[in-house]
Amino acid sequence: MKTPILPVIAYLAAVAAVTLLPVSAAAASIALSVTGMLSILAADYGRNLEPPRGPAPVVPIGLSRPALSECRVAA
Repeated sequence: MKTPILPVIAYLAAVAAVTLLPVSAAAASIALSVTGMLSILAADYGRNLEPPRGPAPVVPIGLSRPALSECRVAA
């Protein structure tokens, strides 16, 4: 899902919140919060699920193993 309309919706929500502010600060904050949450949900759940871009390179790690007697002493 393409979401190029989200900035327009966010701008309209900000305008609506400013117009609602003289009427009720609670209504303005609720309108702005609900629109923000809906835009976040649309952006998160509207994207395509795809694998990562590329595999990460494997980095070999040379770890020295303790001798068997050291393992018994540690245990």
